[in-house]
Amino acid sequence: MLQIAICDDVVEQTLVLQNYVREYCERRKIEYKLYIYTSGIEMLADAEKMDIVFLDIEMPNLDGIETGRQIRKKNSVCRIIMATCMVERMKEAFFIEAFRFIVKPFDQKEVEEALDACMKKILGSRSILLYLNRNIYEVHQSEIQYIITYDSACEYRVRDKMLRSETSLRELESQLDNRLFFRVHRKYIVNMAHIRSYKNGQIQMKDVKLPVSRRRKKEFEQAYMEFDLKYR
Repeated sequence: MLQIAICDDVVEQTLVLQNYVREYCERRKIEYKLYIYTSGIEMLADAEKMDIVFLDIEMPNLDGIETGRQIRKKNSVCRIIMATCMVERMKEAFFIEAFRFIVKPFDQKEVEEALDACMKKILGSRSILLYLNRNIYEVHQSEIQYIITYDSACEYRVRDKMLRSETSLRELESQLDNRLFFRVHRKYIVNMAHIRSYKNGQIQMKDVKLPVSRRRKKEFEQAYMEFDLKYR
């Protein structure tokens, strides 16, 4: 589930941005949770879990630039979108690796373009811990090609290795980025970004063909088509 924060002390502006974000996510069927903060100090308590942060530059006590610096100490991968009506302060945002800028008053098209850019960058960026021969690997989900599931363990094809985790299927599915992964069979979960081709209920991955069950065929084909349109 995508974790999105809006941090702005101006209530009217926050409401507008909140509506644009909700419309965007719901129209694209993105599972998300939206958090609203009116101060940087308040927002920092939850910084570690955020994927996208809309951050106003001009806030009392702790302004957006300093809030961004503190966010970076806790979360190096979240995408920070700076919001301002003060163009002259945009240069400062480079020091906190701001991903994008949007100008107040908010324009829906500009907000959605910023979100589109974020979505492509953060797809599968969350890590998962796997192991092989007592060695532990921290792997970005985007690197996983497919997963073979067993009763109480899973195997993961990552580049030229088969890694493993002692994870139940329910726990695994709660961790995976559901925009990227699809369970095509009771035994197999595929990363749609790694599909080479699909024909007659068979998925061609880099090194193997995987079957799509009849029960999941229609749903998979719809999901794969949507993935292709949004993220290719």
